[in-house]
Amino acid sequence: MPPRIFRREDPIDILLTGITGFIGSHLADVLQTTGNHHLVGMVRKVKDQAPLKARGIETRVADLLQPASLRQVTKDVDVVVHLAGLMRFHAPWNDLYASNVEATKHLVNDAAAQGVGHFIYISSTEAIGPVERIPADESAPYHPTYGYGRTKMLAEQWLHDQEQTKRLPVTILRPTGVYGPGDDYITLPMLRAVKLGQLRMLPGKADHHIQFTYVSDVAKGIAATISSKEQVQGKTIFLASDDAVTYKGLFTFIAELLDVPPPTRSVPPWLASAYLRYREWVNARKGVDEFIFHPSLVKDMQTDRVYSNALARRLLKFQPQYSLRQGLDVAIRWYTEQHLL
Repeated sequence: MPPRIFRREDPIDILLTGITGFIGSHLADVLQTTGNHHLVGMVRKVKDQAPLKARGIETRVADLLQPASLRQVTKDVDVVVHLAGLMRFHAPWNDLYASNVEATKHLVNDAAAQGVGHFIYISSTEAIGPVERIPADESAPYHPTYGYGRTKMLAEQWLHDQEQTKRLPVTILRPTGVYGPGDDYITLPMLRAVKLGQLRMLPGKADHHIQFTYVSDVAKGIAATISSKEQVQGKTIFLASDDAVTYKGLFTFIAELLDVPPPTRSVPPWLASAYLRYREWVNARKGVDEFIFHPSLVKDMQTDRVYSNALARRLLKFQPQYSLRQGLDVAIRWYTEQHLL
């Protein structure tokens, strides 16, 4: 089916998968307050419809793991922003592959059949993984170190093949680690760990670099992509903040904002790994999955994950508004007000 044709004054119909998730909820806020957009939120559960409908957001019920439910889910939309997936670094491979690769294929196939004008896939810098030189640009080779990142890589590679067939205009966005209010996988556990003094001792020098981008900056980058189809069609683009920080610097920032002692001691990586294996075992018994307490973190802290936002600045006029310290301060205040920290 050929792409839909709409007049300039018509609203852009946007199907947003993952609308009830961390990034998706912030993106919905941005899209509802900027531009001429008609949002269609894809939800997995019927009970998730009411809060969205109350905000004037149309809903469609579909499950990424049920291919039949995805048929015609993209009907009569101009743009698909595909955010939904399984964002758990240590989840079983079969679950990650089904949620992040197979589901993407089914959604893309439906979008092509329905004549969607632009498919925006939200990947991750985890598809690239650690890099040798910082900041890395979009030409950096794939080197994912987690199953999650590998599924993002596989989905990207498949989408590039689809792009070559001209079935569907595709843009791939790769946010760095995203942090901010509402994130219970990385942001909140990291803040709690520092507050409770559980990261006072760090493996080695902890002097390699990591990069996080505040959630509203990522949301605005995605929104800019929607309005920049001609410039970004067929492109892969990092959405990254302006600043990077060492791991020690990260935990020191957080400690200062929480008014607790910063990390002061260095321990051998093997000892840190042993401690994290114990914490992982304790959390597993409680049914808790917090990224900060996995032994893999020790290996991560011996590598650099920093990426350039130069292409996003050029094509999207992307301008991050939050420094790491500013974003952490907002997040801490929000979690404190919610009595979670």
